[in-house]
Amino acid sequence: MVETGNLYRDNVSRLIGWGHWFVSFNILLAIMVASRYLLASGWPDTPLGVAYLLVSWVGHFAFLSFFTYLLTLFPLTFLLPRLRAIQFLGATIATGALTLLLIDTQVFSLFKFHLNPTVWRLLLDPAQSEQASGWGWLFIWLPLLFLLELWLANWLWRWSQRRRRSMAMPIALPLVVCFFLTHTVHIWADATLYSPITAQKANFPLSYPMTAKGFLIKRGWLDPDDYQKTSNQLDSEGRFRVIYPLRQLAVQAPSRPPNILLVVADGLRFDMLDDIVMPNLNRYADRHLRFTNHLSAANHPEAGLFSLFYSLPAHYRAEIEAEAMSPVFIDELQRQDYLMGLFVSNGLNKPLYESAIFSTLRNQPFAPAAGGAKGDRQAQAALIAWLKDQDGQRPWFSYLYLDALNALDIPEGVTGPFQPSLERLNPAQAYQDRQRQALFNRYRNAAFYTDQLLGQLFETLREQGMEHNTLVVVTASHGMEFNENRNNTWGYGTGYSPYQLHVPLILSWPGRRLESFEHNTSQLDLIPTLMKEALGVESPFRVYANGQSLFEVEANRWRLAADDEEYVIYQQEQVTLFNQQGDFQLLSLPDYRPKPDANPELSLLLQVMNELNRFQRQH
Repeated sequence: MVETGNLYRDNVSRLIGWGHWFVSFNILLAIMVASRYLLASGWPDTPLGVAYLLVSWVGHFAFLSFFTYLLTLFPLTFLLPRLRAIQFLGATIATGALTLLLIDTQVFSLFKFHLNPTVWRLLLDPAQSEQASGWGWLFIWLPLLFLLELWLANWLWRWSQRRRRSMAMPIALPLVVCFFLTHTVHIWADATLYSPITAQKANFPLSYPMTAKGFLIKRGWLDPDDYQKTSNQLDSEGRFRVIYPLRQLAVQAPSRPPNILLVVADGLRFDMLDDIVMPNLNRYADRHLRFTNHLSAANHPEAGLFSLFYSLPAHYRAEIEAEAMSPVFIDELQRQDYLMGLFVSNGLNKPLYESAIFSTLRNQPFAPAAGGAKGDRQAQAALIAWLKDQDGQRPWFSYLYLDALNALDIPEGVTGPFQPSLERLNPAQAYQDRQRQALFNRYRNAAFYTDQLLGQLFETLREQGMEHNTLVVVTASHGMEFNENRNNTWGYGTGYSPYQLHVPLILSWPGRRLESFEHNTSQLDLIPTLMKEALGVESPFRVYANGQSLFEVEANRWRLAADDEEYVIYQQEQVTLFNQQGDFQLLSLPDYRPKPDANPELSLLLQVMNELNRFQRQH
């Protein structure tokens, strides 16, 4: 029976007073637990950024703690004004909230995102959680924290009854100031694009710092054009900086280094190599080294080429371009005095080339160039002419990039052997299954044309006597899909099925006998293999790459593909997709169908996140 009158009001009043002290002490405990976020997220590189981090840390967790009290213990005080009951409920709620916070700090330190339903399912799976990294500390933490909260609740009751002078204002005022400073300063930082502060918005759970761009623009206090211009300039700057390589490389350069020719027939997928579509390349593969289970590390050209040259996941690309860091592979080629020949259909005037891959090269033709079938012919002809001019006095590296497959392009006046073929491409058109065969035939005709160019290139190498001292690599940065899985995915960059990731890799390696390799390999493996086997780099692969040797056979190896915000893990029978917000999707192989009731492996995610973060240095 609920009490009434003065007794009820007095009980509620005393319990509310006690509750304020109880939540105050729990705010301190929450702030202490949340200090783990400071270590996991890293310190900003400006004094103002550091000051904001500390103020938001205090203000945010003070607000969360007090808001939790208002939603739970405060109304319960009116419904059940019994000291023992309220103390027990307060200890239970505080223990649960602090435990959730501690679990989230652990998840954030491991994965760099906060708790979500998928992670909860993983943590509640005993087999996975025990296998991954031991959450057994919870069995010690929970009872100890609950006992501490019970003792604190009882002690605060006795202590609060003896106090006559209110200390509410001296305690609450600094916390309130921190909370309002967190949001007002973020409004300024968001309007001025001050990244040491705006980059912190995902540091804490349930953090939604205030913005007011629309209000400021409406009042005339913020110019939208200036804002957009500044935003575009800063768009490529990340909150992390890359340490690449992790330390200086140890190199024992070979006395007779080989020439290296890298051919990227972009858009070429694994099943085009046969005696009908690409007979020249197929015969060339039969006479040399063929890797039949090779995956690109991305599903579109820029990300795939980045991973190919750097042996890093593509989420590093913006930071690499912003800092104009060239690949260690290109740096080592220059150090060993290689001649450089770049022949790129569609031109080298792209940020990926100018600001990253070839940023340290001088006197390179970064002018616009033709693309498609015409650009491929020009690039191949220029390379052949360049090869005929080499006198053998210096080793050379040459890069040939072919674009016809990407553009589904064939020369004018050429119909191609595969009919019926789509005559015109409309990029804005949504292709239907009734057009699939015609579109696919156009792709095969582009592959047939590309094969003719490669056949002429291989013949030139033979005629010039370069086969015995030239290491030739033929691959692609991604494949192409034509709705084979009936999920309405076409072309590239639209999904991570094998049709967009499974690409050929053919090596002509002087001194190695012909062989076909069927073990799992990745595009991240190419540069480490060349660095060690061809350039004499003795440093471990982990110093400068996320890949391993192409010739290393590892049972049940997982392979990684990535974009700026999405990550893909390929295993033998399934694919795991996830993003920076911690959203997951599992799909089966080879049919690439969703597995709605399946959970990702927590131990696997720990390995992958370790790889994704190895070259990052936080501010």
